[in-house]
Amino acid sequence: MLPPLRALVAFEAVARLGSIGAAARELHVTQAAVSQQLKSLEQFLDCALFERSQRGVMLTASAQQYLPAVTGSLHHLKLQTELLFGKQQPDVLRVKVNHSIGHNWLIPKLKDFTEKFPFIRLDLSLVDWPSREPCIDADVEITNGYLESESTRAERLFEEQWLMVCSPAFKQSHAEQLVKGDIASLPAIQVKGYEESWMQWLAHNQRLPEVPNIQLELSNSLHGLEAVKQGIGMMLVRSLVAERDLLSGSVVTAIDGSMPSESGHYLITANKRDAKVNFFCDWLHKQT
Repeated sequence: MLPPLRALVAFEAVARLGSIGAAARELHVTQAAVSQQLKSLEQFLDCALFERSQRGVMLTASAQQYLPAVTGSLHHLKLQTELLFGKQQPDVLRVKVNHSIGHNWLIPKLKDFTEKFPFIRLDLSLVDWPSREPCIDADVEITNGYLESESTRAERLFEEQWLMVCSPAFKQSHAEQLVKGDIASLPAIQVKGYEESWMQWLAHNQRLPEVPNIQLELSNSLHGLEAVKQGIGMMLVRSLVAERDLLSGSVVTAIDGSMPSESGHYLITANKRDAKVNFFCDWLHKQT
């Protein structure tokens, strides 16, 4: 048998608040209406639920046993209604991420995060440069380098290598020069803002200090890799950013060799993290 829902709501409110008047105010009905609902429930159950006195109402022993079941059922019904019919607003996590690492590394992994944490909605912004004031308008930032701040903390995410890459067609067309390391006359693509230089890469790999002809400058590696695929020239790029394109064969190493990256991608958050940030950061570290 199922008791009337309105009567159960009135019973839970009176039991929780300890007063018919307080329950009436919370439910936006009259005290008489609440009393009528309690009476109808007692009649339905054929059992007294409250002992009334001048000081208010007290639950009978039977009501004390019944209350947990009613409270749990109403809470479950409310929660399921919110989940199924969109009344519950998901917690929004604002993330800023560097264009290249966002497109080539983070976004391909996000399906796993959304399945594990469906109650968090991601607000993802792709940026070229670290914020001047980290985490002012974002909960998490993943950027190429970072600006120090007393209110934030930064953790380096990866150990990366610098590689010299080009398209397969470019490598085939300039095979002889690339094998010899004679790259001074070859076209190249430069990404702005990197601290490491062509000269450093060449010296580290014991190559002649002959810098290629920079014909195109771009603001991020994502666009640089697209230019590489079009055969415009060679480019120095971090291994993690180029990983997917190297695996697919759309770009290849122009000259064998690598150089450890001194700069890197950092995870930046406020010193004090809330739950949604901790969920994301813990998940992120498991991906690295």
